[in-house]
Amino acid sequence: MVNFRKKVHCIFICVLTLTLTLTSITYANEDFKKFNNLDERLAYLKGIIQYIEKNYDGKVTEEELMEGAYKGVFKVLDPHSNYFEKDEYNQFQIDSIGAYGGIGATISVKAGKLIIVGFMENSPAKRAGLKEEDIIESINDEVVSKYNSKEGIDLLLGHPGTKVKLGIKRKGQESIQYFYVQREIIKINPVQFKVIDDHIGYIRIDEFNQNASENVKKSLEELKAKNIKGIILDLRGNLGGLLQEGVKVADEFIPKGPVVHINYKNKKRKTLYAEKEKINIPLVVLVNRLTASASEIVAGAIQDTKSGIIVGTKTYGKGTVQQTTPITNGGGIKLTIAEYLTPNERSINGIGIQPDVLVKNNLVVSKEVIGCFVSMIEDKKFSLGERGLNVYGAQQRLKLLGYEKVEATSILDGVTLNALKDFQKINGLEETGVLDLKTRDKINERMQDLSSGKLKDLQLEKAIEILKE
Repeated sequence: MVNFRKKVHCIFICVLTLTLTLTSITYANEDFKKFNNLDERLAYLKGIIQYIEKNYDGKVTEEELMEGAYKGVFKVLDPHSNYFEKDEYNQFQIDSIGAYGGIGATISVKAGKLIIVGFMENSPAKRAGLKEEDIIESINDEVVSKYNSKEGIDLLLGHPGTKVKLGIKRKGQESIQYFYVQREIIKINPVQFKVIDDHIGYIRIDEFNQNASENVKKSLEELKAKNIKGIILDLRGNLGGLLQEGVKVADEFIPKGPVVHINYKNKKRKTLYAEKEKINIPLVVLVNRLTASASEIVAGAIQDTKSGIIVGTKTYGKGTVQQTTPITNGGGIKLTIAEYLTPNERSINGIGIQPDVLVKNNLVVSKEVIGCFVSMIEDKKFSLGERGLNVYGAQQRLKLLGYEKVEATSILDGVTLNALKDFQKINGLEETGVLDLKTRDKINERMQDLSSGKLKDLQLEKAIEILKE
């Protein structure tokens, strides 16, 4: 009985303490639920922030508290609306627009050194005389070794038209050579294509950035010049991107007419149309549970117009449209503003698109997809917040190994960390969430198992079978 009374007494004291604490940051004789206007609620928020600043036993700035409040506003909305801090917004812009100011070189990090391992098409770095295996010792006379890998790579980025001075250590030469490279707009190509299995054209779109439709058009022109007998459009794992790019890509495959209907809040419906003639080549579209948003617009338009056969599993079901807007602090907001419908006015939000031919795979990725992945060749480990090619490559693979929330951003974020921990647990590795060399090798090992022929890509095989018929 004595112990019970002590427990009751402790609970009473805890409740009393909490009540006094909450009372100290509210207004006298005023309950939050009774606030009738935004000004009163903002004043209440100000009181909370001031209380935290005065009493919180930790390091936090007013700016950090406000950023947290901004993010909180969007957390009560749908999962696709978001608030971006400045760095987050800059990265989002690069991902969605598909362009950035840089030197057009692919950088690997080995033993703390920045090494050039490749060049993008029409690369300013290559034109300036840089070569593969060149080691970047300094950037604008700043020694690279004083920075971490992310900071060093970020120094190469900048406004198009500006120059960057690079100190280069070249194999077989003892002295440092200096090169001035003028940054240009570097476009990220999300489209890969090739001819497979007896004159069948294979096109894969990783995302619908600003360069997607342009590169799909080029891919089609080159494939048609090779007298292909059919086309496989692979949208598996493509989580979407820009609405207009999805419409332009659909325009390459469907007849003139509606591509998508957009229902805005309190506005009339807007319909976007295909303006070209339908391509006269048999078409199969591959989809899976990670085919979302703009990818579903393309797949839905092709299915409704009977321009091709959809093969795979049910798609994600993201049938909403977001608008992204920059804000004065350098960040940005992404807000859901509309729902879209397929040409036949089907809503797919939360429903997805059912394939014409249901084929479940023994694996999530195919040989064709694996061949398009970034190589994980950096000889270092990556922790939370760090950026690198290994991280990007691991994210590509993890997403298609079933970790649906992982996005390929090249930054090891919290979602990727949790996915790595789960992967490490399943594969008998230490659960650190760090992308170390053992984890990298194990991920590559899983990919090799999938591409070795032990497991077949049943969806791709079915697509080839349909086109051959």
